[in-house]
Amino acid sequence: MLLLLCAGLVLGSVATLILRRNRESLLLAALCLSLTVYLAGIMLLIAKQGGVSDNVEKFLFFSRSIRRWFQFLYITFDELGMLINLGRHTFPMVTLMTGIYYTMVPFIRKRHARMLWMSALLPALTALLYLPAVYHGMTELYPAWRAVCFYFSYGWIVVYLILAMFLLIWELFSITMPFFRRQFLMLVVCVASLSVLYFIYCGQDPGQVYSFYSYDYLGIRGVGYLLLQPGLGTYVVLVAVNVAGGFLGIAMLLRYTEDTLSTGREDPGLERKFDVARTGASVFVHGIKNQLLANRVLYKRINAELDKPEPDLQRLRENVERLSEINDNLVSRSEELYRTVKSKSVMLVPVRLEEVCSLARERFLRKYPEAVFSCSVPEGVLVLADANYLAEALYNLLTNAYEANVSAGRERSPVELAAYVVRLYTVIEVRDSGSGIDVKELKHIFEPFYSSKNTNFNWGMGLYHVRTIVRSHLGSLRVENRKEGGAVFFILLPRFDGRTRREGRHS
Repeated sequence: MLLLLCAGLVLGSVATLILRRNRESLLLAALCLSLTVYLAGIMLLIAKQGGVSDNVEKFLFFSRSIRRWFQFLYITFDELGMLINLGRHTFPMVTLMTGIYYTMVPFIRKRHARMLWMSALLPALTALLYLPAVYHGMTELYPAWRAVCFYFSYGWIVVYLILAMFLLIWELFSITMPFFRRQFLMLVVCVASLSVLYFIYCGQDPGQVYSFYSYDYLGIRGVGYLLLQPGLGTYVVLVAVNVAGGFLGIAMLLRYTEDTLSTGREDPGLERKFDVARTGASVFVHGIKNQLLANRVLYKRINAELDKPEPDLQRLRENVERLSEINDNLVSRSEELYRTVKSKSVMLVPVRLEEVCSLARERFLRKYPEAVFSCSVPEGVLVLADANYLAEALYNLLTNAYEANVSAGRERSPVELAAYVVRLYTVIEVRDSGSGIDVKELKHIFEPFYSSKNTNFNWGMGLYHVRTIVRSHLGSLRVENRKEGGAVFFILLPRFDGRTRREGRHS
């Protein structure tokens, strides 16, 4: 069983490195490989010591022939001790580095690089103390050095594991966005499971290997309990903990890798080289469609007024003025498209978030003046954005939200726009109180030409071009159904540290 877990850890770490290829995958792969090295060293030691029970032999090696292969594998005890030395002291170091890497605690975040280096000091020092030449020299002069080394190393190992899990669990409960929390939970479960598996065996001291033929050591430590004949209850607990820790760790590692990889496929970091001219054209075409539909409504109103025996001239003037505004807006958008295509770039400059939201609100209420609108945007927050494009994306989300409310018979429910800074992101939320989005549709709503509405008036390009705009801002777009009914869209933009006065709501 332990042999199978080692193989699974190796495969999981290799898969993580190949699929993700970033710093996170390097840490997770190092976590799995260090544990694999440590468990492999322990299996070799047990095989060479011999005298294990049949149950333990099956648990570790599956069969006697495999155990004998390990037993007669040529390796010196100094080399085997170094193998255990490497795995034993690398795993807690990488575990703590993982906690430091993911934590958003301000004190640690400001000293991120320094903390990572500091976490490597004790493992490096301990590994040096357990070098065969150093260890043999010190124990010959001072026999008590064995106990000092053991308790020193065991002590900081336990502290490292506790600190790492504290940082990860603290981070988990600090995350307020559900989709991030679900994703991070898989990482925490993975690290916790592997840490439990490691903790079962971490009492195995390299010094015990160097002193293989000595009887004056610390007593039954490390794998000593494996050399006894375990009872049925002990054996069941041992198997259950190992299986649960190993397979849960591997499963969560692969699930976390697959989930973040699928998210990464939608992440703009993988598609920052897309054609910006196409982006501008998409925004322009969708905007033209909306304006033409608005013109159709105005023409109907004008014709209806003219058909009356005594037309209301004031109302006619208002509709004509509205047509003039729409025409000016179309000219402005044409110039915007020309500017974008000519420069071949979206102009990302620091702008105040409330200005972008105000522009989107103005466009939305111009189309639906009867809509109930709620806005909560902090002052002083800056984002890198093209204000016109980002406002266009928000305007379309607000329009969809109101239409969802109307279709659900809740047109007097407010369309909510909220923004806040949370950790590494500036988040903009658009919430509605409609019927929510069917689970099957969630996978397709961002696809071009996909629409669940009347296709004579809805081309299925709205959310697609919103997503395109958000990507051009190096951000991502997400959607979830609300527990209280309706849906919420999240625009996540990279946090811009030039913000000044107030950050709004924190996680």
